[in-house]
Amino acid sequence: MPHECNYSRGPLDTARPTRQNAPMQSTSSHDRIDGHLDLGYLAMQGIDLESQSPDPARFGVNFPALRAGSCKMVFATLFTEVGCDEAWGYANFDDVDTAARAARLQLRLYQGLESRGVIRIVRTQTDLLQWNAAGPTRVVILMEGADPIESPERAKWWFDQGVRMVGLTWAKGSRYAGGNAAPGELTPAGHQMIQALDSVGMIHDLSHLSDKACAQVIALSKGSIASSHSNCRSLVPGNERHITDETIRAIAARKGVCGLNLYGKFLANERVATMDDVVRHVKHVREVGGAECLALGSDFDGGFTPEDCPVNARRPEDLPAIESALTKDGLQPQEIAGFRSENWLRVLRAALPKS
Repeated sequence: MPHECNYSRGPLDTARPTRQNAPMQSTSSHDRIDGHLDLGYLAMQGIDLESQSPDPARFGVNFPALRAGSCKMVFATLFTEVGCDEAWGYANFDDVDTAARAARLQLRLYQGLESRGVIRIVRTQTDLLQWNAAGPTRVVILMEGADPIESPERAKWWFDQGVRMVGLTWAKGSRYAGGNAAPGELTPAGHQMIQALDSVGMIHDLSHLSDKACAQVIALSKGSIASSHSNCRSLVPGNERHITDETIRAIAARKGVCGLNLYGKFLANERVATMDDVVRHVKHVREVGGAECLALGSDFDGGFTPEDCPVNARRPEDLPAIESALTKDGLQPQEIAGFRSENWLRVLRAALPKS
């Protein structure tokens, strides 16, 4: 999710709308991976993920839309929010049981979708085989904010349930780390959590960490790192929500990726974002970290509406238009393929257990 808050999930400079109701086979040139979607959160809002949206101007993400955009695999979050009394909320950092319960609600939703054949949860490298074949959407479960992990010792339980990527905090911080709207370092428990996540093989998500905590995670972690849905701070200065060039270089050195966030206010400051801004951020990541860092983490419907995204980059069906714009601006076919799917696949192949 972005952080923009009126403090129910959202960037600091504006009020945010309330959400409603093994060797691998080569991929098709049209099959895509989105590294950040809040599907569980949307379901908690009463959104029917299995049907077309009755109000596409307000909600763009559902499984029919993902199929229409050839999004064959997505990273779907377990999102919880401190200081919130909704189904995804918990009172404070000491309210560990409620945070864990809120995340388990979303976890059970994904497990229920899998039991009915709507999705297939990606747990191992074997699950990546034929990831883009016809059939259920592949889902990598990403925990956005680690307060639901009751203690470092419980990291294995969440891994055993299917979680494969963890960001230590959302914007407001957590008992493990400072966030982009709550600056601070890793706490002593956060240091222990880094070791615990490494020990079970979790991917570390750097999005939403404060600068100090982000640098510490990079320095202390031994496992895979990525930024699932953050843009380039050098292009939208003044907001710690975005990653610095130094962080992009660190991600590149660890063979991670930087997922492009398509929220308009994260693409341009103080004006309406355009497709040119989308291209600008992608090209900056390529310039700083190399083409192997390029990836998508759209955050579509992540606390904002399709109308808050650039024209022609508002929902899964628009993803081909982004690739066309990148091609027109000079990106090579292999670079487009990396952005589309291959770079996320590389991260997953390196991090996931074989079976």
